[in-house]
Amino acid sequence: MANAYNIEKSFLARLSVANTQYPGPVGYWEYSPGLNGRKAWHSSGWLTTSRPDIQPLALWFGAVEQPGEAAPVYEIRLWTGSVAHSTANQRVDISTNGYLGLYGHSSKVGPLWRIEPVAASRVHLKTLDNKGVGVDWEQAFWTSARKGSYLCVGAAPAAVFEMELVRMGVPAPA
Repeated sequence: MANAYNIEKSFLARLSVANTQYPGPVGYWEYSPGLNGRKAWHSSGWLTTSRPDIQPLALWFGAVEQPGEAAPVYEIRLWTGSVAHSTANQRVDISTNGYLGLYGHSSKVGPLWRIEPVAASRVHLKTLDNKGVGVDWEQAFWTSARKGSYLCVGAAPAAVFEMELVRMGVPAPA
């Protein structure tokens, strides 16, 4: 569905959570507590703000003109810069528990997200039914007691994301 995206309005950006109790760059890192307070970092398929010492993930925001929407809505995918990377072209989707994760891309466009400006480079990220994305601290029992601050639909307060625009006019990842 290459024609579904408005390339002129599609872009690459990096997100960092600026408010909430768990601010930080959006990445996919969880940790397991180690000896003497050390953290053993693990990459995962969940979007987190757990690791403040790394640069945020590059994300592709594919603009879609949706009937009844005043502004474009966006499909969000991980941008790795290489189709050979194991996580190339994965899309951001919502688990059954409301957590945001990276899922395999399909030919169907979506899910779609609203980006609502808050200030100069700060935005809220919302679902099409207006549920905001926040950050929830959790011990992930499903991943061997790993811990992290996970992006979650409906977590309060809604996160304010600092959006660093990398490039405009970017076609969909291959």
